[in-house]
Amino acid sequence: MKNNKTKFLKECRKRINGYEMELLYTSCPAKRQLLERALLHEIDCVLYCIDELNDIVEDTIKAEMNRETKAFTIKELSEFDGTQGKPAYAAVNGIVYDVSNEATWGGASHFGLLAGKDLTEQFNNCHKQEVVLSKLPKVGILK
Repeated sequence: MKNNKTKFLKECRKRINGYEMELLYTSCPAKRQLLERALLHEIDCVLYCIDELNDIVEDTIKAEMNRETKAFTIKELSEFDGTQGKPAYAAVNGIVYDVSNEATWGGASHFGLLAGKDLTEQFNNCHKQEVVLSKLPKVGILK
């Protein structure tokens, strides 16, 4: 829906620019009045679309805030193993990360490690920096 709105806004901008250019070069009062009405209509459409986009952004932010504060038990975490269309989550140092879209986690596994588990020990034995994790979406904490 967001992509449709941004596409719509780009189309509105083109129409607005066209009306503005016509207004600059039109001396006929009747045509100017029609162009001004069309321009005001486009501006109203843009403002309405912006309000809808703001609602989408607010809803997304609220969803992300709730997602990041979810507390997972080990049992709950095990449900997010990347099978049967479920997302793949892994916990490291008490934070649960979504590894579903991470290329190195293809098939919900990473060098023999499986999603849906607390992999703190394995991560700390293999990686010395948490920079690797900073790129992953945080989805909660581990209880």
